[in-house]
Amino acid sequence: MRTIITRNLAVVLAVLGVLALVPAGAGAKSWFGSSLNHEPANAGSPCDPSVTTPLMCTHVGSLYPGTSGRVKAPFSGKVIRIRVRAAGAMTLKFKLVKVRSLSSDDRQGQAKVVKVGPTLHVNGPSSDQLSNGIFPIESFKVHLKVRKGQELAIDTTNNQAEYCSDGTPGQLTFYNPFLRAGQGFRSSTGVDDCLLLVQAVVKR
Repeated sequence: MRTIITRNLAVVLAVLGVLALVPAGAGAKSWFGSSLNHEPANAGSPCDPSVTTPLMCTHVGSLYPGTSGRVKAPFSGKVIRIRVRAAGAMTLKFKLVKVRSLSSDDRQGQAKVVKVGPTLHVNGPSSDQLSNGIFPIESFKVHLKVRKGQELAIDTTNNQAEYCSDGTPGQLTFYNPFLRAGQGFRSSTGVDDCLLLVQAVVKR
């Protein structure tokens, strides 16, 4: 009996020793961008209303007031999933950006692309879901390194993933041209008074 107890104790101590080698917070998950607690509304306005042909435009999720989201990545790690809540079908390219010199009214700022992710095809709600006022959250697996403090952005000609209701300046916009990797910081071209309904799930 004493031998069994000794062996069991040795196993427990060995397990505790392995656990002690695992860094605190290792494998932790979090997210940034939209909390997706809003349904899309009044989405799809062009970045430049003066042109008839939709422009490719970079939308940076630069403001999420209250519980609507978190602007910046909370820690360095990997983006493992993108979640989108859209009013209709759309195609987007996911990007990570750095933002600086954001004005006090959140309507102007500078950004540059630090990582380019995949192109995603979002279905939006089915006709039955739309009839019942249901806007599902669509999820996409990705693998993209991110550093603490970086922000998310998307390129699209038709942004259906936004909540436009209260005039919140939620997105800095860049067009003619849109933001490309390898460029330095550029000043925003405009602002979209909508909340961007895109979320990045990040893991250490």
